[in-house]
Amino acid sequence: MRVNTIKLKDIAKALNLSISTVSRALKDHPDVKPETIKAAKQLAELLHYKPDTNALSLRNRKSKIIGYITPEISYFFFPSVLKGIEEITNRKGYNVMILQSNEDYLREVDCTETLLSNNVDGLIISVTKETNTFHHFDMAKRGNVPIVFIDKVPKNYEGDKISVDGEDGTFKAIEYLINEGYKRIAIGLGNPNISISQDRLNGYIRALNKHNILVNDEYIYHSNSIDEAEFLTHKLLDLPSPPDSIFSISDQVVAGVMIAINKKNLKIPEQIAVSSFSDEPFCNMFNPPLTTVRPMGYELGKETAQLLIDRIESSELYYTPVVKKLKTELVIRKST
Repeated sequence: MRVNTIKLKDIAKALNLSISTVSRALKDHPDVKPETIKAAKQLAELLHYKPDTNALSLRNRKSKIIGYITPEISYFFFPSVLKGIEEITNRKGYNVMILQSNEDYLREVDCTETLLSNNVDGLIISVTKETNTFHHFDMAKRGNVPIVFIDKVPKNYEGDKISVDGEDGTFKAIEYLINEGYKRIAIGLGNPNISISQDRLNGYIRALNKHNILVNDEYIYHSNSIDEAEFLTHKLLDLPSPPDSIFSISDQVVAGVMIAINKKNLKIPEQIAVSSFSDEPFCNMFNPPLTTVRPMGYELGKETAQLLIDRIESSELYYTPVVKKLKTELVIRKST
């Protein structure tokens, strides 16, 4: 894809304006001051700026296909997200092309290139735990293909991002356990390099601090698989002063927790309480059913798809990114 030597961002930087303001100025938008329009046009002429016709043609050629890249197609969160996405896309006349990155950064790059080569109108992306460089997203932006990041969003890349408020959800769950009389509360986290683990750890620490309970590092662990979560839970339960409750941040982690507890023949909640970020129907597959923070997958999918379609169908090529966190719901069941 050919990229112009002079871009709108160069003009915007020179005039100390936003890219969207310059874009509107060059189109004689009535909301832009006449002196700003004059300055933008004069500098554009001086620098020989030309709109990227390849990018514009990509923008104007609609496939009615949205690309969705997810780290994994498993467990119950993904189907919930996809249901929300497809409710909106079906209503709006779009189809969804789904690719899986398998938590592999290079695979994520390949997926992005594949979807762009298939002329998708927009992208929904949940990034891998390895993603810390972003040239493949820039490639989409140069073609004016909008991206909305969902759930696992990149910290250091500007763009539309919709996720759940994991810190607040964890805070509510831990505070509930404290109010129920639990004091030795452990937390099973996922990969420490992804934002959702850090957000939920922050909520855990904030709840303990509020109730003057010391943070015990022995009660905090990270796992990347069910087997690892089971192994680390066994280590927790073998401590001289084991936890009286465990909160897990995902279906994967809580599955390992429950396996370990069952192998120890501990009764839930009489001997240990268990709660988790989990969606239906996973939380009802255990005996007793789990107290859970709903991860809002369906709502995430709907909000993300609607925002992406708004971007696709907008005439504006530049806009202020939306960063939104959905509030969660604590559902009390018999495991606590």
